[in-house]
Amino acid sequence: MTDSTEKLHILITGATSGIGKQLAKDYLLADHHVYAVGRDDEALAELKTLGAKTIDLDLMDREKVIEAFEKIDNVDLAICGAGMCEYLDMPNFDSSVFMKVMSVNMGTLSHAIEGVLPKLIASKGRLVGIGSASAYVPFARAEAYGSSKAAIHYLMKTLQISLAPHDVSVSLVVPGFVETPMTKQNDFPMPFIQTPAQASKAIRDGIESGHEVIEFPKKLTMPLKALGTLPDLVWQQVSEKLNKKIIYYQ
Repeated sequence: MTDSTEKLHILITGATSGIGKQLAKDYLLADHHVYAVGRDDEALAELKTLGAKTIDLDLMDREKVIEAFEKIDNVDLAICGAGMCEYLDMPNFDSSVFMKVMSVNMGTLSHAIEGVLPKLIASKGRLVGIGSASAYVPFARAEAYGSSKAAIHYLMKTLQISLAPHDVSVSLVVPGFVETPMTKQNDFPMPFIQTPAQASKAIRDGIESGHEVIEFPKKLTMPLKALGTLPDLVWQQVSEKLNKKIIYYQ
């Protein structure tokens, strides 16, 4: 995967919306072979006209995911981008919402990994998971979403270690705000928001360069990482001020 002219077999989950859809389009325009996984029939039809092999699949159904991915001959790069976001409003801690977000974001990823990993081991390919800058620091309302993304960060960083002996590379993508259907629900300021095209380019460039962590935009992710290293007492004071401004980073 070091040769940028090589035509890759790329599997993308969450390919019918947001970042995943833009990645699918951009990789198709670059003449790669794309397996587009999603549930939106209209978006799948659009990607099919562009040359994608489309897979209408519920990623929460483990058996169907494994069955569908077994039928794919070869995968050099797997980008797992399916997910969802819902917020909690304290003091009403809705455990059903919390578990729904955790289940979807971790379930779709873990099922996809199980299904595609044999292909990646065979090709000595790369696995990519989508995290979030929200995992760097705790923000109110993002209890469910942030927790799920923190779990994804841990999983992908652990897989970087455990899959290395099997010659599978692993990348964690850490985006800030991106203009997608998911962020349309946000009723608060979203600093340094990126377009799907900007996000796709950052991810594709990071993958081509072999980066283990792909963060963007740096002017958002770097300050958040720095804030996350502060002592708890200091961070709690900073968090209170930020939350009063109703700025919740995703």
